Amino acid sequence: MTVTLTEQGLAIDGKHVPVYSGSVHYWRLERDLWPLILERAQSLGFGMIETYIPWSAHEIAPGTFDWGSLDPRKDIEAFFHLCEARGLYLLVRPGPLINAEMTDFGFPEWVLLDPEVQAHTALGSIHLDAAWGFHPPRPFPVPSYASSKFYEAVGRWFDAVCPLIARHQAPHGCIVAVQSDNESCYMFHDQAYATDYSPASITAYRRFLRERYQEIAQLNAMYGQLYPDFDSVAPPRDCQIRTVADVPLHRDWVEYKERYIHNSVVLIAQMLRDRGIQNIPVFHNVAYQNTTPLDIARMEADPVIDWVGMNLYRSPRQYTGVIQRMRYLAGTTNLPFVPEFMSGIWSHHIQTPTPAEEEFVTLAALMHGMRAVNFYMLAERERWQGSPITRHGQYRPGYADFYRRLSTFLQHYPLGTFSRQPRVIVLLNYDLGRYAAMASTLHYAHVDLLRLPADLGIVDLDLGFRWDVAHESDHHRPDNWLGTMCMQLKQQQVDYDIADSHIDLHRLQRYAVVCIPTVDFMDTGDQQRLLNYVAEGGCLTIGPGVPYLDSNLQPCSILKEVAQAPGVTACGCGQIVWAKSDDLATVLAQRLPPPALCWDAPDVDVVEQIGEKRRLLFIANPSERDQHVTITFETPRRLYPVWGDSSKTFRGPQLILDLAPYTIQVWEAQYD
Repeated sequence: MTVTLTEQGLAIDGKHVPVYSGSVHYWRLERDLWPLILERAQSLGFGMIETYIPWSAHEIAPGTFDWGSLDPRKDIEAFFHLCEARGLYLLVRPGPLINAEMTDFGFPEWVLLDPEVQAHTALGSIHLDAAWGFHPPRPFPVPSYASSKFYEAVGRWFDAVCPLIARHQAPHGCIVAVQSDNESCYMFHDQAYATDYSPASITAYRRFLRERYQEIAQLNAMYGQLYPDFDSVAPPRDCQIRTVADVPLHRDWVEYKERYIHNSVVLIAQMLRDRGIQNIPVFHNVAYQNTTPLDIARMEADPVIDWVGMNLYRSPRQYTGVIQRMRYLAGTTNLPFVPEFMSGIWSHHIQTPTPAEEEFVTLAALMHGMRAVNFYMLAERERWQGSPITRHGQYRPGYADFYRRLSTFLQHYPLGTFSRQPRVIVLLNYDLGRYAAMASTLHYAHVDLLRLPADLGIVDLDLGFRWDVAHESDHHRPDNWLGTMCMQLKQQQVDYDIADSHIDLHRLQRYAVVCIPTVDFMDTGDQQRLLNYVAEGGCLTIGPGVPYLDSNLQPCSILKEVAQAPGVTACGCGQIVWAKSDDLATVLAQRLPPPALCWDAPDVDVVEQIGEKRRLLFIANPSERDQHVTITFETPRRLYPVWGDSSKTFRGPQLILDLAPYTIQVWEAQYD
């Protein structure tokens, strides 16, 4: 492979290139303005561009393609040549799913209208079987990624577009990476029982069961049933769990849906590889999900997928969501990458971000671990607003200035070469996410658009557990064990990463302390991996309970055999700490050394990043009030302002600042 992924970006013929790009949609812009718009992008400091290659824009009728002969804006090779002439690298995303606020999400209409291609809902009515995406400007049928006819159509599209991409692969061409599909997640129908119940999907589900159980007798023993064969097994169409015996059927359906997405992304990536995309990485982007039906850690571990990123559209008031997403990417992925970072917003969004808001959110993401980014959209187009470059090739005042300053900053402090070094990682218990998915109803797509209370979608199960599983399975509650742990880390000013329990052992061993919420059940492999981490010297903190069952609620006491009661238990070279929520403050204080710096304003956030020869200190005020803060250092430092209002240089054991609401300052730190 000529282009390879590194922890800092891409290596192109041995040269380090940061993934710092912006979206320019060639087919949505006047052909004569391409040179001006690319020049504007370069003047803002971008050496890399990203674009979709939309299927529906190019295949204008079945088997008929327009590559610029009818509409000059579709001359994609001319766009490639223009990028190459200007020395621009290019990320391309040929789908098949595009979204991009396009009608039908970039699928040709005749593909979606084929009944053999359509995904089905759980409703089971002849007239309501097809799953529909409710997206402007009109609803459309959602395709089934289990349908062989769907992949036949995708294959014909790839047969047409892949030779064009392959001719322009680096190092001789401009294309340095290709995306496999886009935000693969049932077109946002991600509720457990919303879709896909098409015949093709049910066939794939039964194949999944056959691979898992091998013999129908084994499945019957697990389910407590008497199915004559695998073809007789029907998937659950809503939460119908009444007793513990009902759980394995529902859990298998939830895991099948994870496998469905994983296999789809891998298959599409392999289809690209088979058609000549050989010398460059293949990546995927996730919209926002960090639990089932997405399994990012295992997707990135697949040899066909080089890396996985997650999109980010947030306002300054959603600061906690911004930093938790960055912590998750830093703890889970090889290159913490945001493939779509808010640069403007879609036209039907309730509010367009201001330049100051984009600045705050961008710096917050950099502060907490973002090491690769694509700004979406760098150049404006229809159904979008607030980009720094207009569709006419003009700079938008305020917005363009921010990106110019950001690029100058990143020239001095290159993206990917500075990193946080947290000693703690908080793991999301993947089985708790599966439990929440199983215990759900309202199996219709996008019920959020109806503004219904979230509680309407939750099924209250009573399965005789020792701990409150429903309470602990909500990753967003501030008052459960996970929420209390994160609050204590914040109060003790401890930086941390986030991953989930599918993390591999090698990555786990980077951290001195691992924290994970545990209840009555947990996957056998996850339990064993955590125990191996402890045996080799790690400190594992669990609670409020300890698992004594596996994920199918069968007896499994891998952790229970070691941690038999709350408290500290030695194991190999490490220890397991079983702690209740009330004990977490003490547990953390006893196991972590004093921080190298501390501050006296609880609403302020401070993160230090370490480079090869320099350090950066990020200081954020994520509140709506002015903040006065004193930062005290273990060792006196010389500090030079590199972003923010201050022009003074500080030297000594303390830095005293006044911070305006929703602002971030960055200082370069040196030691005496």
